[in-house]
Amino acid sequence: MQNVKFVTKEKDKTITWCTTNRLIVFRDFMQYVLDTYDPHKFMIIDIEKNVVYDMYRIATEMYEMRKRTFTERMNNIQTGKWLKYSDEELKNM
Repeated sequence: MQNVKFVTKEKDKTITWCTTNRLIVFRDFMQYVLDTYDPHKFMIIDIEKNVVYDMYRIATEMYEMRKRTFTERMNNIQTGKWLKYSDEELKNM
């Protein structure tokens, strides 16, 4: 997986929340944002290609993720296309 940054823009500065090239961190951080924050404010930057993506669109349209219920969060249930992969399978991808 390529190196990506999760960022938000506030006033005249950009805040980097997370930088990763691990698929598990990518999945978990997108789910965390969907569950906790306003996901429309977040962008994903592909560091190698210098391309910016709308995190909400990537999470909901490409990976079919959604905000989890309280019970799903407590049981660490993944949403969308991630349901069919275990953490071990993602480590090997």
